[in-house]
Amino acid sequence: MKETAENPLHLKSVNHISLVCKSVEESIDFYQRVLGFFPIRRPGSFDFDGAWLFGYGIGIHLLRAEDPENLPKKTEINPKDNHISFQV
Repeated sequence: MKETAENPLHLKSVNHISLVCKSVEESIDFYQRVLGFFPIRRPGSFDFDGAWLFGYGIGIHLLRAEDPENLPKKTEINPKDNHISFQV
């Protein structure tokens, strides 16, 4: 990426992606078992449920929803909705 007027902050890459989830434990299982990410230490000063994972140069921060029972239900894949895409 150019470090010129087009990139005044000198951005180089994505550091992490944060995802709000219903179950941190189920999400950890998916990212670890299916995709090969591994948990890393999270700051102990956080007073909310979550987890940090890392793999392939990508950080994923999982955050437990404040009201997990009222998250919108997804019944189909919508390419215009929030999502992450991995090149494989």
